[in-house]
Amino acid sequence: MTTQEEQLKRQIRELEKERDILRSQIKHQQYGLVWLDVPEAFDEESENKIPILEEVTDKAICHDDGKQTHILIEGDNYHSLKCLNYTHKGKVDVIYIDPPYNTGNDGFTYKDKRVMDKDPEGKELPKNHPLRHSTWLSFMDKRLRLAKDLLSDKGVIFISIDDNEDAALKLLCDSIFSRENKVADIIWQSRKSVSNDTFISNNHNYTLVYFKDSKKWNKGDLNMPASLDKFENPDNDPRGAWVADPFDAPEIRQNLTYPIINPNTGKFYLPPEGRHWRTTEDEYKKMLADGRIVFGKKGLTKPQLKRYIYEAESKGQTPISIWNDIETTTDGTKLLDSILGKNKFSNPKPIGLLNRILTIASKSDSVILDFFAGSGTTLHATMNLNEQDGGKRQCILCQINEGDICTDVTYERNKRVMNGYTDSKGNEIEGLGNSLKYYRTAFVGKNNPQKATDEDKLVLAKKAGCLLALAENTLYEQKCTDFYQVYSDGKGRYTAIYFQEDYTVYEEFLQEVKGMEGKRTVYVFSWGTGEEFSSDFEGMNDVTLRGIPQPILDIYKSLNQ
Repeated sequence: MTTQEEQLKRQIRELEKERDILRSQIKHQQYGLVWLDVPEAFDEESENKIPILEEVTDKAICHDDGKQTHILIEGDNYHSLKCLNYTHKGKVDVIYIDPPYNTGNDGFTYKDKRVMDKDPEGKELPKNHPLRHSTWLSFMDKRLRLAKDLLSDKGVIFISIDDNEDAALKLLCDSIFSRENKVADIIWQSRKSVSNDTFISNNHNYTLVYFKDSKKWNKGDLNMPASLDKFENPDNDPRGAWVADPFDAPEIRQNLTYPIINPNTGKFYLPPEGRHWRTTEDEYKKMLADGRIVFGKKGLTKPQLKRYIYEAESKGQTPISIWNDIETTTDGTKLLDSILGKNKFSNPKPIGLLNRILTIASKSDSVILDFFAGSGTTLHATMNLNEQDGGKRQCILCQINEGDICTDVTYERNKRVMNGYTDSKGNEIEGLGNSLKYYRTAFVGKNNPQKATDEDKLVLAKKAGCLLALAENTLYEQKCTDFYQVYSDGKGRYTAIYFQEDYTVYEEFLQEVKGMEGKRTVYVFSWGTGEEFSSDFEGMNDVTLRGIPQPILDIYKSLNQ
């Protein structure tokens, strides 16, 4: 048998094996999405070691302006998400991502573990690749499952996508987040111009929206600020400007279907078929006497209820699922070009899209995550919104540095926005301030978390400072010795870390902690939970004691179960 025949037989056996796996999946899958899982390969170092974060100190941006400190993590977002599952599990309020759309020519590259001998750097997937969709789903599945655990109980995720994978992504998200938690599939008009090189010009993208737990949300929680353009005060109502809303409401309730007489015409009115009045008859009479009921502009129609500006502002306006009133990709490109120069990044998302998402989904102190950060629009929009309403939203970006995108686009754009810049027309644009900490994924030890040795634990403890500081949101290093580190948030909160098994200077560390004024979280190297050191901190107020490194390993281990 020739070598070529042997290779052919081996390929046939591999295909038959994959066929049997797929058949088994189909057999056990009652409804939903079935695809062939394509194993993803990473660099040998990242496959076999423990992931951590290291700060790149020369890229820190610091402004002493009382505004928020944001986070940028350079590295494959799979490893970034694993680290964030230690530091931010259950802490993220809003996730927005704009992943590869898998168009067949968008540069989506995947490292297939089965063929690393042929494509060690990964391979772009053309439209006709037989595993194109399975590969993309395998890629997204891993990352969305990690992302779900980062969401707070009342968290929400927004995912931009187009027709290439919209249907598959819906089913994938149904399986991960649950169909009951699907909120909407928003249609965004992403371009105004018409393309003549296709049968129908594609002028929209989708944005899928899922709650972590829909039971935690109430109707109105995603409302936009109300439009006040139509509010007037033609009768000089002392309560201010108003608009007239229908006095009838959906459904039929017998005690709310009484006749109403228009006092100007004497005409009787009943609610339209299938509807009822908003209040009981007694409440209606009180509203009529109080001047809250009108009968059209000329007083000749059915009853209407005055809704005042203060009521509209408190309630807001329900968003609709078609967004054709905001900026397009062209606007995003123009803004990025004005900041960085032309052709630095293709099809950046516009500020207007992210502003709409963050306005309806975030609160003033929300934590926002974008792990396909691209040009960095999400952070730019976060800072803009904070500037508008005085909020303290914190944004976390994750971006791989292929083609220097993270350093030259994501970071550079937001550096200029923070510090100020001269735009493409020569205008001086004032900086927004804010601060930023830049981290890079790294790997320690000789084994992955599942097989960590005592030696690996020692190395992890010594390198865990950035992870622990992020977990406590105390991002500024105050002191670093060969035995311990101290971090602060600059507002009276501290994280103190004793990372050596050698306790030679432990007493010095205790004195350091005692001298801090404010809330202190203390991490001490321990082969267990760290409780054995609790007596050392008796009498100190506002001290929380934790052990390292075992809790970190336990989190990492749980991610692979």
